[in-house]
Amino acid sequence: MFFIQLILLAVVALFSASPSLFAGSPAPLIFEHGPRSSSKIALTFDACPTGTSSGYDEKVIEVLLAEKVPATLFMSGRWVEKNPEKTKLLASKPQFEIAAHSYYHPHMMEKSDDRDMRELKKTQALIKKVTGKTPQYFRPPYGEADERVVKLAAQAGLVTVQYDIASGDPDPTLSAGRIVRVVLRDAKGGSIIVFHMNGNGVHTAEALPQIIEGLRNKGFTLVTVGELLKEDKPKGTTTEARRHGEESQKKVED
Repeated sequence: MFFIQLILLAVVALFSASPSLFAGSPAPLIFEHGPRSSSKIALTFDACPTGTSSGYDEKVIEVLLAEKVPATLFMSGRWVEKNPEKTKLLASKPQFEIAAHSYYHPHMMEKSDDRDMRELKKTQALIKKVTGKTPQYFRPPYGEADERVVKLAAQAGLVTVQYDIASGDPDPTLSAGRIVRVVLRDAKGGSIIVFHMNGNGVHTAEALPQIIEGLRNKGFTLVTVGELLKEDKPKGTTTEARRHGEESQKKVED
């Protein structure tokens, strides 16, 4: 009996120390941008559960459709629940990639593993139910993530995606012109730029046409996150906490 217990303990220790032995386990990576050698840039739009009374900036979507711009839309579960028909419509557009943005939009680094996993799985299930598509990418609320959150997302089948350029669009004091200048100034190959589509982006729709034109004039091709990350197998990192924070969206320096 003692000998059998020793064998069982040895097996448990082996698998605990070697997570790669579990077939199909995704690598817990976090991406802030794609390959810098790329000429591609990804525009991303967060649909948080807060925002204007409608919770939807239709003008932003109209610009993207009119300009035929691919984009990745990070949707919270609560936003999907409140806007099922809009979610279904957006998911039906081939140029849009649907991604996850938690359910209630909490500070996930401050929550338990169980709570965070519920946030992830419930959002996945809702998006799947409404759109028929299962998201591959996840953006943590407030841009806050550490290795624990990223690993939980990986266990839920999600790759964590942050951004390297904050448009600053939630800040009502930033004019459309200033948002345009900041984005065009900071854009690099492989950049992932964050905006909002839930009404929190005060001048987003006004700034977007100039941003799109400016990026294209600089020789950049606009793509989804999925398309961007296909290039050269860029390496993500989980070595330290990433606390972009939505407050950083309101501190864009010109």
